[in-house]
Amino acid sequence: MKYVAKRNILLTLYIVLNVFFATIIRLTFSIPSEIIKIGSFEIAINSLRGILSSLQSITCILMVFVNYKIGIYFACVLSGFSLISSLIPVIKFNSLSSLPGAIGTIIYLIMLIIIYSFYKKASVSSLTDYVTGLENRRSYEIKISERLKNNKSFAVACIEIEDFKNINNLTGIQNEEIILKQISKKLSLVLGENDILFTISGQTFAILFNYASSAEEIKTKLKLFICPQTISTQNEKITVSLACGIIFVNEKKQSSITASQVLRNAESALLAANKESDDKIVVFDDKMENKEKQQKEAERLIYDSLNNDYFYLVYQPQYYTKDHKLRGFETLIRCRKLDGTIVSPADFIPAAEKTNLIMKIDDYVLKRAMEEFKPILTSINNSYTLSINVSAKTIGSDNFSEKVKTLLEECSFPAKNLEIEITEYSFAESMKTTINNILALREIGVQIALDDFGTGYTSIAQLIKLPINLLKIDKSLIDDIETSQTMRDMIDSVIYMGHIMNCEVISEGVENPNQIELLKEHKCDFIQGFVWGKPQSLKEIKELCNEDL
Repeated sequence: MKYVAKRNILLTLYIVLNVFFATIIRLTFSIPSEIIKIGSFEIAINSLRGILSSLQSITCILMVFVNYKIGIYFACVLSGFSLISSLIPVIKFNSLSSLPGAIGTIIYLIMLIIIYSFYKKASVSSLTDYVTGLENRRSYEIKISERLKNNKSFAVACIEIEDFKNINNLTGIQNEEIILKQISKKLSLVLGENDILFTISGQTFAILFNYASSAEEIKTKLKLFICPQTISTQNEKITVSLACGIIFVNEKKQSSITASQVLRNAESALLAANKESDDKIVVFDDKMENKEKQQKEAERLIYDSLNNDYFYLVYQPQYYTKDHKLRGFETLIRCRKLDGTIVSPADFIPAAEKTNLIMKIDDYVLKRAMEEFKPILTSINNSYTLSINVSAKTIGSDNFSEKVKTLLEECSFPAKNLEIEITEYSFAESMKTTINNILALREIGVQIALDDFGTGYTSIAQLIKLPINLLKIDKSLIDDIETSQTMRDMIDSVIYMGHIMNCEVISEGVENPNQIELLKEHKCDFIQGFVWGKPQSLKEIKELCNEDL
């Protein structure tokens, strides 16, 4: 808004200057003398007109630069008056003295039209998506901001092509444009007279409904288009599914929301539609708004913690089942605010996983853990394993294996003592990149553990192909091992399968001696849980390691 106000002030200034120059030029035609004296200086009238005409033309050009839409109008009108003034002596007195000025004005008018055309084309291009030809996110921001400023009620639907990345992987990137263009054409059929369809990103669209009376009205309009769509590409027909989140903005919300927040709230409803809704359409409500506030608060906490060192690490010991000897430690992150308040990871990790902040947390933990644990390997025992959890986003990022190699070198940390824990969900997120990172890490000696095994994202066929060192049995499978024969059989099968794959197996969440005895019977290799050790500070685990010698 400050930029717009400044631009308007400049435009007004240039208009005033232009009018001033045009007035002075007009007055010079009423001077009978060819020379005008200014103090002891003399200047030819024609020279003065030429200078003033040039200054006027420059202000006209500046008007178009400042605001090409309004500026071109004033510039043409004012330049037109100057052109007429220059031609009056030629027509009335048959004097050619002002003809050069008239020709100069015509040249400047042509320049103004060229500059205007360039700016108009550039402006249209900057507001248009290259692939679909629809208005883009920048245009969305402008249009929504205008409606918020004018206190107009409206609704926004955020629509996404589900699983678009995998569709591209399967059908080829050459079909991406075909799919996007056809989907945009189908969605345009739902538009009313004053509604606008935008391309927000590669796979996401937004519709601005200017006159929407109810949620049901919009849902009824969209249902036909949100159902699976068949797209004809160059070589085949592809079925794509869409999901939609809707937000209504009325007069009560105008002062407390921005265009970006409108879209973000619609995206929150879209996320709910992807996960929870059968008809793939969800309307944003107060519960989601509260979740959105909690998300923002958690994100702010993470930023503050990374910048002010509120994060710290604790380490939970892992033991050999047969003799209770120390195997190593799992690294766990904690947060202590400046006032001493301890914040549970459950309050910030889920929020971080919704954004790329989880990758920043992973980077922090990897570096900090290696730096803290390295002295233990050097001075106490070089055989302990340091296990570090890594999110699906991080293990699925293109440069992760190189990042780990760099950290190992910087910290002089032995690769064989590092164990990266990933979840089965990692393979659902980005399987190809994840597997490439795992293979690259295994080549340098880093161990790989599959955490929370049993959640169902990977098949046995996939597991056999993966270079996993360790399977971690999820706590949910351990809890009922004492009372359920079915669960004991399940645990026995998992451990047996792990050993067939040449993996060792650790059970986490073990809380009592009876569970330990049952896991011994089933030949579980390692134990982790409160029964033998809670998460401890760095100082405490150093003492524990000394006792283990």
